[in-house]
Amino acid sequence: MANNIPLLQSLRCRLIVSVVAIEIIMLSILVWNNISIIQTTHTDRLRDTASSMIQQISNTAGKYMVAVDYASLEDYLKNIVTYKELSYLAVFDRDNNTVISFGDFPENPRPEIDRSPAQADDGIYDIAADIKMAGQPMGKVFIGFSLAVMHDAIAKSRVRGVSIAAIEIILTIMVTIVIGLGLTRRLAMLSNAAARVEGGDYSVKVATETNDEVGKTALAFNRMVAEVSSHTQQLKKEESRSRELLLENRQLIHTSLEIQEEERKHLARELHDELGQCLTAIQADAELIRDLSNDNKTIQTSATAIMFVSSRVYDVVHSMMHRLRPSILDNLGLVEALKDEITAWEKRHLDTQCEFIYSGELFNLGERTNISVYRLVQECLTNISKHAHAKNVKIELHNTNKLTLKIMDDGEGFNMGSVNKGLGLIGMRERISSLNGQLDIQAAPNKGVLITMTIPLV
Repeated sequence: MANNIPLLQSLRCRLIVSVVAIEIIMLSILVWNNISIIQTTHTDRLRDTASSMIQQISNTAGKYMVAVDYASLEDYLKNIVTYKELSYLAVFDRDNNTVISFGDFPENPRPEIDRSPAQADDGIYDIAADIKMAGQPMGKVFIGFSLAVMHDAIAKSRVRGVSIAAIEIILTIMVTIVIGLGLTRRLAMLSNAAARVEGGDYSVKVATETNDEVGKTALAFNRMVAEVSSHTQQLKKEESRSRELLLENRQLIHTSLEIQEEERKHLARELHDELGQCLTAIQADAELIRDLSNDNKTIQTSATAIMFVSSRVYDVVHSMMHRLRPSILDNLGLVEALKDEITAWEKRHLDTQCEFIYSGELFNLGERTNISVYRLVQECLTNISKHAHAKNVKIELHNTNKLTLKIMDDGEGFNMGSVNKGLGLIGMRERISSLNGQLDIQAAPNKGVLITMTIPLV
C-alpha cells in the first residue's frame, strides 16, 4: 500500500523539496545581499579615492601653474597616472587650453561629470575640479576612472558567492536525502506494518532500531498490535460462541414451532374426537328427552336449554379447533384454507376489503410449507387488524419454481428504523428461515406496508 503512493505525495519527496526550496531561497537572498554590499563598498571606495585624488591634484597643480612650471607639474602627474584604475587625466589653464593630458581624454565633446560611479553608464567614472590659488581660478582638472576593475571584482565576488551557495545546496540535498531516507524508511516500515494489521495480520512487529521519536512510536505500535491481537482473538472466540448459541437457539425455535404445530394438531383432534362426540351425544340425548316428555313443559324447556348450550359449546369448540388446526387445510389444501381464513377475517373486520390472488401449482406443497404459509398469513392479518387500520389488503401467492407470498396494506405503516421486533415478527422470520426462505419488509409512515416472503421449492 505504501509503495503505491505517488511521488509528489511522498513524505520523502516533500521533505527534500521543501528543505531544498527553503535553502535555495535563503541562499539566493544572501548572495544577492552580499553582491549588493560588495557593489556598494567598491562604489564608495572608488568615489572616495577619486574625490581625494582630484582634490590633491587640484591643490598641487595650482602651485605649479602659478610658477608656470609645467615640467614639474608633468613629472608630478606622471607618478599619479600609474594608478591602475585611472583612465585619463587632463589639466586645463584658465583660458581652457590643455596644459597636460594623459590617457584617452575625449576632447570633443568633453565628458559629462558623473555624480557617482554607479551612474556611469559608459564604463568611465568622470569627475572634474577647479584649480584655484588665493581664491583666483587657475584652471581645471579632469580625471576619468575605469570601472572595469570594480566590475571585475564584483563579478568575481558574484561567482564566488554563487559557487559557495551551489556547494551548500548540494551538501544540503545530500544531507537531507540521507536523513530523509533514514526517517521515511522507518516511517514506511510503520506504514507497511499498519497495512498488514489492517489486512488482519497481527503477527507483524516493527524494529525499534533507535530510541528516538520514531523508535518510541514503533514500540508503542508493537504494544498496540499485541493488545489488538489479544482483543481480536477474544472477540473471535466470543463471536464463535455467539454464533453457536444463535444456531442452537434457532434450532430450538424451529423445533418449538414444529412441536407447537404438532400439539395444536393433536389438541384439535382430541377436541374433535372426544369433546365433539360428547357434545353430539348430549345434544342427541336432549332431543330424545324432549321427544319423550309427553308434553311436559318443564322437561321440554330443560331439554331445549341443554340443546342450545351444547350447540353453543360445540360452536366455540369448533372455532377453537379451526384456529388450532383448520381441518380444511388437510382436506382441501392451502388455497381453500386461505380463502376460508380471509373470509372469516373479513366478517370480523367489515371496514376492510381483502383481495386474494394466486397462481401456479399450490396443491402439493407439503404439510410443513402449507402450515407455515397459513400461519404467516394469519399473523399478518392479525397485525393489520391491530396496528395498520387499513382500508384495503391484498394477498398474492404465486408458484414460479419458488413460492412467493406478498401481503400489502394501505394502512398507517411505520418507520423501519424504529420498528419494534416483537414476537410476531420474530416468529415470522423463524418460520421463513426454517424453510430456507427470505423475508423482506418495506414500510414508511402513512404509506402502508409490503411484506414479501420467498420460499424455495425443492
